[in-house]
Amino acid sequence: MNHTGGWMTGWVGGGTWIWALIAVLVVILLVVAINKLSKK
Repeated sequence: MNHTGGWMTGWVGGGTWIWALIAVLVVILLVVAINKLSKK
């Protein structure tokens, strides 16, 4: 763990998978919401 680059470097390096997971969840939620709205 190298923290000399500041907290932003830690987020970008170690938190990339978190943002990827959030992006996937958002896409899934959007698809589900659109399907529910279109089925009404």
